[in-house]
Amino acid sequence: MIRRSALVAALLIVSAQPVWALQRAVRANARNFSGTPVQVKRSQVKLVEAFLSPGQISVPDPGKARVLRYANRAGLQPSTYVLKGELVCQNTGDRQVEAVKLAIVIFNAFHEPVLVGPERRRYTVQQLVDAIPRNASKRIAWEQPVGTNDVYEVAAVITGVRFSDGSVWIAPDEELVDVF
Repeated sequence: MIRRSALVAALLIVSAQPVWALQRAVRANARNFSGTPVQVKRSQVKLVEAFLSPGQISVPDPGKARVLRYANRAGLQPSTYVLKGELVCQNTGDRQVEAVKLAIVIFNAFHEPVLVGPERRRYTVQQLVDAIPRNASKRIAWEQPVGTNDVYEVAAVITGVRFSDGSVWIAPDEELVDVF
């Protein structure tokens, strides 16, 4: 009889894809500029840790933080972290929305912005192409790689909206970190 842990380790060694191991909910904060044609009604965010080494698995430690055990120590790579978010957006305007521009600000435990990306910016901007009919709501998913697990809060703001007729709404020119 094969032990369950040995079977899991064997499957991880064979797999060449990243293994998603750790997930935890992160406090999500959404803010809407006044006059925004698309309002964020609800926001949810998870921090997901991906183990890139095929023999690396997560084993919970009942008394402390989790412990990592390795089937093979050669060629280990550090874990990567990805924020996976979901917004419920409502089109409050009178035109169909074609795409939205979303600014994401990541905060540490002391409400200081976490610098992300190669430019080490205080926030990132994503373009989400997803049609939202007028007076309708839609669930929109997004992902953002981060270089740390020191993420305690994520703020999301819609800073631009492109309508199906080609016109564009841009948020007021303010510093996003000061908004939160």
